[in-house]
Amino acid sequence: MAAITTGSLTMKRIEAFGFTILIVGAILLAATLWGVSYKFQENIVIPAGGYYAYKLDGYEWSVIQFSVKSNEPVTICITDEVGFRILKSGDGALCLFKVDGATKVDKIWRFPKNGPMYLIIIPDSKGGPVSISLRVKGGLILW
Repeated sequence: MAAITTGSLTMKRIEAFGFTILIVGAILLAATLWGVSYKFQENIVIPAGGYYAYKLDGYEWSVIQFSVKSNEPVTICITDEVGFRILKSGDGALCLFKVDGATKVDKIWRFPKNGPMYLIIIPDSKGGPVSISLRVKGGLILW
């Protein structure tokens, strides 16, 4: 029988830990570079009585970081397919995340499930068009 020395067992643990870190890092890097991340910035004008919707793809482990600035109060809503269909039918918005009457919102929000979600901006003002600056970053956000 061969005796196992403590030094070789410690070295194998260090190698296993290093290999694990390498694999996890490679998976995170591949997921970040392979299209689960997106980023866009837009300046839009929404007419009174209208709304603007963005389709956002994500997974349970991904997040969305967004910033909305407007010259008039708006409602910001994040919803799924069902909520978006309800909004399009004219019955209002069914939101998983909602902010009413805001002129500036900065938020980081985690996707509750796999699949597309919709970021919807609805002007609260009935008087005229609303000017909005929107910045969105999604996927794996590495701070």
